[in-house]
Amino acid sequence: MNLEIPAALLKEDEDSTNQRILDSARSLYIEYGLRRTTMEDVSKRAGMGRATLYRRFSEKDQLFKAVIFRDLQRSLVHIEEAINDLGSALDALLESFVLFSRMTHGNELLQRLLKSEPDHVLPYLTTDFELIMSFSRQYLAMQLERAQKAGHIRAGDPQVMAEMVLRLTQSLMLSPSGVINPADEDSLRAFTEHYLRPLLAP
Repeated sequence: MNLEIPAALLKEDEDSTNQRILDSARSLYIEYGLRRTTMEDVSKRAGMGRATLYRRFSEKDQLFKAVIFRDLQRSLVHIEEAINDLGSALDALLESFVLFSRMTHGNELLQRLLKSEPDHVLPYLTTDFELIMSFSRQYLAMQLERAQKAGHIRAGDPQVMAEMVLRLTQSLMLSPSGVINPADEDSLRAFTEHYLRPLLAP
């Protein structure tokens, strides 16, 4: 079942210079952390002058967000490929939830920063998360509404349903320890089937 993820989200920037910058920044964040990585470090790792880097990314915060957004893009592409042949919108949504929760938990950069620099990275995922949450909620609600019309998901406010799924994902990302364990695929799938499916099934 194709969830029709917008092309703008799925199309990774093909500019080789940008990719080199993002690759360099990501590897440095994993090695040294966000706080200790400077723009000069990134330009050196990427093999370019600082002027070239600053023409594309004017500040460190902008660069970090670009790295995170690219990781998100790649996750969406993987999910889209994995659910493409599923016939039910409900099955596709639940599989997307499982896959995204697993990918987030296994993301080397995100887990490194959450453990070593939570004070620095948590604002991006909590107080500054509203913009991402709002966009994601609107997009997911649109998909849920289409699925409702097809009879794959129960009637109800699609905005509320979308936010419920997104908040569950956010919670598992920030607090992975518990009975629902994103590191354990069986645990995650059991929760999805026994609790999330009944909430959304028609």
